[in-house]
Amino acid sequence: MRRRFLRTALIIGVAALVAAPLAGCGFRPMYGDASTTTASGAGGRVDQQMAGIRIDPISNREGQQLHNALRDRFNPLGQPADSTYTLGVNLTIQSYGALSRRDLSATRRNVELNAYYSLRDGADNVVMTDRSVITTGYDEFDDPLNDISAYEDTIRRGTLQLAEQIRTRVAVFLTAGTPAPIVPPPPGTPPPPEAPGAWAAP
Repeated sequence: MRRRFLRTALIIGVAALVAAPLAGCGFRPMYGDASTTTASGAGGRVDQQMAGIRIDPISNREGQQLHNALRDRFNPLGQPADSTYTLGVNLTIQSYGALSRRDLSATRRNVELNAYYSLRDGADNVVMTDRSVITTGYDEFDDPLNDISAYEDTIRRGTLQLAEQIRTRVAVFLTAGTPAPIVPPPPGTPPPPEAPGAWAAP
């Protein structure tokens, strides 16, 4: 009995020693119950803050797919009536041959999805801008119907990956309270809807 008591006390002591440094360095789970403070000073759990972000419409059919994927991740219960933040996204897609035959016809195509996005607060101030890139691809078989289906599936997978990446980066911003570096888009890329000057250098 005494030996069992000593073993239990030793285990408790080791656990306390392991937890102490984590507490001292400010460690906290991203999606825990602890409150976080954003750049606007609004507190609350990260998941609640994410649910309060309104997603602006994104142009084109592929943009609509990304918009739906973002809403599934940010607003699973529907768009907020009173949003704390608004997320604007500009999506560009490039497709190019990755493998080719001797006659230079492509047998595999890569599809690159670039998303430039900005997070605006309730006063329409841009508090975060960033860029996410996903590259995926599909095989071509000289069958128009099959190739169209393969392309659409590639876009579906790419937009889902983009949405997950954007969600993660916005969550990190809300947790840390500091914006990510401003990433300017290539020349000629329009800013997200209703976000004039979002890509201006600081």
